[in-house]
Amino acid sequence: MPEVAPRPGAAPRAACDAGIAGASYALSRPEIGLWALAVPGSEVPDLRDEAAAVLRDLAALPAGLSRAELARAVRRRIERDALRSTHRQQSRGRSEGVSILAAIVSLPHVMCVRTGEIGLYRLGPKGLAAIAFDGRSPSEKTSSRTEATRIQLETGERLVLASCDLTIDMARPVDASLLREPPDAVARRLAACAAAPDAREPAVLVLAARTAPHDGVSQPASQSRDRSPRRTRLAGRAPLPLLLGVGALAVLTVLAVALALSYQPRSPETEPPAPVDAAGPDLAALGLSSADVAATDRRLAQTVRLAVAVAAVDRALDRLDLPPPAGPALNADPFSPAALDAHARLLAARLPELPLAPPLRVAYQKSSPFGVRVHPITGLTIMHTGVDLVAPAGTSIFATGAGRVLRSGIAGGYGNMVEIQHADGLVTRYAHMQSLAVGVGDPVMAGTVVGALGSTGESTGPHLHYEIRRGDVAVDPMPFLETGQALKDVLLIAFRK
Repeated sequence: MPEVAPRPGAAPRAACDAGIAGASYALSRPEIGLWALAVPGSEVPDLRDEAAAVLRDLAALPAGLSRAELARAVRRRIERDALRSTHRQQSRGRSEGVSILAAIVSLPHVMCVRTGEIGLYRLGPKGLAAIAFDGRSPSEKTSSRTEATRIQLETGERLVLASCDLTIDMARPVDASLLREPPDAVARRLAACAAAPDAREPAVLVLAARTAPHDGVSQPASQSRDRSPRRTRLAGRAPLPLLLGVGALAVLTVLAVALALSYQPRSPETEPPAPVDAAGPDLAALGLSSADVAATDRRLAQTVRLAVAVAAVDRALDRLDLPPPAGPALNADPFSPAALDAHARLLAARLPELPLAPPLRVAYQKSSPFGVRVHPITGLTIMHTGVDLVAPAGTSIFATGAGRVLRSGIAGGYGNMVEIQHADGLVTRYAHMQSLAVGVGDPVMAGTVVGALGSTGESTGPHLHYEIRRGDVAVDPMPFLETGQALKDVLLIAFRK
């Protein structure tokens, strides 16, 4: 894929200069604040095609996405290649795949998502420093896991994305010219320093926050404000701790007002030395009663609990990589009853369609988690695409969300299996069942019995193989089960009278 020349974008927060050296697979989309580098792990044609396909998909992202939506779309695309690399590594016995590193810019912050052995560095007045992902040491590398990190780009700093290992010697602190040169010149110098005589030309992409008009184009005044070191959020929602703090403060404020209004000074037993002209507040004169104050207090407390619950549900959907409900976002006034009611209705219609309920309602043991394992029958190391839940044979199995049955019957090694289509492209599978209770096309709700637990197909004993797929890609079901239980507790508190 040819390099795309950076150009000033319409969004001031995405305004960065970028320089690319030695990269056949690089993407530059400053109009949405996205830069990416994809590097094939070998000269295999399939890997070169995969690297180009990744960037074609990222280049096709629409320009109207919010930062949270853009980050979600980029991460989902990179995770697909991470899963493919894992399968290739297991089948071929060696690490081989495409290394991808994407930078999503919302100045002064940058969110980076990667898979494979590709490096991220900070170039500043103190020199070159590697940036760790997800709390890992920069020296720890992985080739088949998606990682993310979020950094703040300080004034005068450069962000370096590189397919090669860069050392401190390549950018000494005394060499201040690296910070004065254009990003493309910096990228060429770092690539030249890192290139070994017998190695392929390394790929280096350098990002720098634009601090002066570029090519005679005046930058909006808001750009300078966006580069200030104050904290900003990728998503447009208020963080849960802030909502809890605001809610608690609001409740305490109302309680204090209620106590102040209901306070009546006692009649002194002896005459005071001087008469007091000011009388205490009279609730009756204000048109209030103790019952009015108590009712207002209850309504405010209920509003606070509902606001906290709505924020918790929104954050849970974001952690599960699920899009927010269609409709107006709850941004401007999180304690507005009208806004809360509208958003709560959207969530109330959305949650039942997601697989968040437990498939078993008896005590069970998890015998095999999601991930790579040794198959208990074939002895081969393969990907286990679900979780195995052990319970007595004949135990009822329940649908975990509303949807429609896509398959019901024998399905190879799955044995008796039911497959259900849910919202947002999610599909659940219930395998190895003793008997089936639904047929193809049947509508189901969360809690509908779909069959009985058994040991059909490739099974070593009675258990339920429970699986969740997003499109054609299997995902770990445990975050959905854990989120469902957590939200159940939150909603019980939210709607408490």
